[in-house]
Amino acid sequence: KQWYQRRVAITAGDYFKSKNQNVKQEKNVKREAQMGGTEVKHEVPEHVEYEKGKILKISELEGIETSREDMKTLFEGHGVSWVTFNKGDPEAYIRFEGSAQEALEKVRVDEKFILSGKESSPVVLDGTEEEEYWKKSAYEKAEFFNKKNRKRKFDGARGGRGRGRGGRGKRYRRD
Repeated sequence: KQWYQRRVAITAGDYFKSKNQNVKQEKNVKREAQMGGTEVKHEVPEHVEYEKGKILKISELEGIETSREDMKTLFEGHGVSWVTFNKGDPEAYIRFEGSAQEALEKVRVDEKFILSGKESSPVVLDGTEEEEYWKKSAYEKAEFFNKKNRKRKFDGARGGRGRGRGGRGKRYRRD
């Protein structure tokens, strides 16, 4: 019988590499346990149910200096629930709580639609174009929540108000 074990010589670099891998694995296991182990995934539905006639598409916005707020103020009081537009985009989509056609008729001046001082041509979406809008909207919403959950998953380890460890102590307390 041998009273000693056979020892294997490894370099310091290999040792620290394997040690770091083990530490990372342990951290990941702990993190998964803290977060409940499973990640909530928001899925995009195959078929989207929606009410027809609620989406207004405004195209030909190149060269018009406008914003989401301009669109909201133009349709103020007509039930705007969402505006999909970023500055510089060639088109905008406005979702209404009620009928988009009714809101458009109330806003028109002399049968013309004027946004930020320039005339545009809005269209109420219908058919496949409307269905594509709703599918894209559902996809973007799911992506937003998935990204938010991914960020939140790693934010939970540390937090607080960012004041550090120290403080003024008890004797400097203001009353």
